[in-house]
Parts: sequence; C-alpha cells; structure tokens
Amino acid sequence: MYIVFVLICLIAIKPIVLAAGNDWLYFARDINSANTKYYYDLESVKYLPDGHLSVWIKIASTASSQTLHTEISCPGRLFRIVQPPKVAWNGWWDYFQNKEALKTQYVVSGWLEIPPDSEMNVLRTQLCNYPKKNWN
Repeated sequence: MYIVFVLICLIAIKPIVLAAGNDWLYFARDINSANTKYYYDLESVKYLPDGHLSVWIKIASTASSQTLHTEISCPGRLFRIVQPPKVAWNGWWDYFQNKEALKTQYVVSGWLEIPPDSEMNVLRTQLCNYPKKNWN
C-alpha cells in the first residue's frame, strides 16, 4: 500500500535540474518495472546529528526521470520527500530574477514508514549502515 502511494506521489512530481554533479549511484530497480531504476547522488548525502540523513534520489525510466530530495530517519525506519517549489523554467533570465524564491520555498511531506521490501529500504540499508564517524 505504501509503495503504491509513494509511486503515485513520484509520478505527480515534475523532474527538476540538480546542480549537485553527476555522481549518481545505482541502488535498486523498481520491483514492478525492470525499466525503472533508482539512483542516489553521493555528493548530496548529509548525515544529521539526530540520526536522520538527507539525500537526492533519481528515479529513471526509458521515457523520463524524476529527481527528489528525500530525508531518511535511520532509527525510525521512516522517510519523507522534501519537494522543491514548482517553478516554471523559462530560461536563465527567470532563474536570476527568481533565485531567492527558488532558495526559500519548500514543501515537506509527512514521514512514511519504509516497507521492508521497498526500494527505499535498500537505500536506507546502504546509507544508514555507513560508519557512524560520518554523522555530524
């Protein structure tokens, strides 16, 4: 049930452009579609002192891709999506005119339980089991 909800949310979110580099690491494929693969941006992983971490993930298929900023609560086995603002892209001039709005308007979803057989659990297992010396 949670997987269906998350997939519906992910389909509704438009792709965004990341300035975080091209260090995308594969971590899973969609359990329902061999053409859909999940990646995370290694450079974006931030370990927070409360046992949470934040990371950018990319969901890519042959037809499209979506990029999402997510947070994972390692001890709680929870995750949430931090969605950037929906801003129409009309070129570099609009970027420079609206850059303050781009920095400040974020919508955060509620925390969702990570199902044991999900793609998010694969990512949680990989990132939360990282050596604790990297937690700030």
